[in-house]
Amino acid sequence: VLSVCEADNGDIVVGTDGGGIYIITDTGISYRGTDSGLMSDVVMKVKKDKSRDIFWIVTSNSLAYMDSSYKITTVKNFPYSNNFDIYENSRGDMWVLSSNGIYVVSVEQMLKNEEITPVYYGKDNGLFCIPTSNSYSELTNDGDLFIAGTTGVAKVNIENPFESVENIKMSVPFIEADGEAVYPNDSGEFVIPAETRKLTIYSFVFNYSLLNPQVTYRLEGFDHKSTTVRRTELKPIDYTNLKGGSYDFVMDIDDVNADGSKELIVHIIKEKTFTEKLWFKMTCFFGIIILIVILVKLLNYGSKKYYMKKEQEQKTLIREIVEAFAKVIDMKDRYTNGHSTRVAEYTVMLAQELGLDEETIEKYHNIALLHDIGKVGIKPEVLNKQGTLTDEEFAQIKAHSALGYNTLKDISIMPELAIGAGAHHERPDGKGYPKGLKGNEIPRVAQIIAVADTFDAMYSDRPYRKRMNFDKAVSIIREVRGTQLAEDVVDAFLRLVDKGKFRAPDDVGGGTTEDIDNIRKKAEKKPKAPEKKDESSDEKTPENDSRQEEGKEKEDN
Repeated sequence: VLSVCEADNGDIVVGTDGGGIYIITDTGISYRGTDSGLMSDVVMKVKKDKSRDIFWIVTSNSLAYMDSSYKITTVKNFPYSNNFDIYENSRGDMWVLSSNGIYVVSVEQMLKNEEITPVYYGKDNGLFCIPTSNSYSELTNDGDLFIAGTTGVAKVNIENPFESVENIKMSVPFIEADGEAVYPNDSGEFVIPAETRKLTIYSFVFNYSLLNPQVTYRLEGFDHKSTTVRRTELKPIDYTNLKGGSYDFVMDIDDVNADGSKELIVHIIKEKTFTEKLWFKMTCFFGIIILIVILVKLLNYGSKKYYMKKEQEQKTLIREIVEAFAKVIDMKDRYTNGHSTRVAEYTVMLAQELGLDEETIEKYHNIALLHDIGKVGIKPEVLNKQGTLTDEEFAQIKAHSALGYNTLKDISIMPELAIGAGAHHERPDGKGYPKGLKGNEIPRVAQIIAVADTFDAMYSDRPYRKRMNFDKAVSIIREVRGTQLAEDVVDAFLRLVDKGKFRAPDDVGGGTTEDIDNIRKKAEKKPKAPEKKDESSDEKTPENDSRQEEGKEKEDN
């Protein structure tokens, strides 16, 4: 006999070593063995549940429970079979003593007999000895469980929370950059090379108690959400395709059985690549040009005539530099070569028709030439991609307006340069981008560039299709007057059309008259066509055409 237990009705339940279970009642003795549901006839312990009318049974290879009618049910999914004893606390958690440590699982899970997710405590958690078979442990009224172990007696309170997690230590001693170990500098920061493709963070939680806390970690600036695992499940964490910049690896520990929480923050800096530093170099280049212009002005201030001559030379220099940059922009996107120059010419025609002065017209010409400068910051493989763009790639394309504005906004000698780049995709109805400006909130020069930009997107040849029919393009611009394009600018455009302007000298009435969607669908049927389809809208508008035609510029106007 290994265990004896009394039922509420006075029956005696006896567990034996190899003989199963005997139930002694007033009317006789009955037997329960492997043919009654036991996994083994070696019964280590039989214990009456404190609050339920059942008996808990520990055999040599399983856990089971027996109801008041003495029907036996084996807990099938318990993760360990060589168990010795069980104890329940007041919160309904069952502490199972086994040959390799302690398992804690809710009684509800055991009775449900489906998925079992216990918390495990072993030597890694501070248990200096493991329980011994055929021994008796003791649970006091205060919840202190004295465990008979292989090399002594261990004590743990199964009622009270464990010690604060403040006693637990966290550390990231090193990281790896493409397999090479990187250690923190004197400031405690990890600095990894710009060409690093794979970053591996080695994080550790040192624990000298029975706690197995939850560890939550995230790489701020990269991860969209945190990841939570148990300390025993913590592994090295890999990150790929990190952009140059500063990141914080944040690790928190918490446990439902412990007091408080603790946080570790590790600073990681990835050096920027040459491409990522391009805007800084462009800003320096513009700064040198501006400095030269200012110095020339100061040196020639003495003579008005001479100054005016130099001023004109400076304007010419600025214009030539701007025109050179416009060519660079168009060279970046092989689908829209010459687009910036044509848009600038159309802008001048519209500005003149609107009665603007020559100085303003000159400014507008330069602004229009650089309206697409943000494309320089778009990766060539995205800008000239053949095929459908991903959502992320399309977002990069749309970002060219903001990139262009940020590039030009600090040029103090001509701050207006940034306006066209930043606002030429805004719409009077507020559906444009990047800011969703409405009506007169849109700068005047941007209103004019928008009409010129839209017309050229439709009325210019592309490698994948000929230009749109002139009258068709004009009719589309007329249709979007007041919604996508400013009313008075469209009116000026139509007046110029009536005067015979805008139509190309070689235009004898050809060009497609199909709707934009039909053009796009035909292009998609050609497997070798370098098309980048716009799937963001079904609206048949010149601005969608601008994304399809101008581009191949891939812009969601």
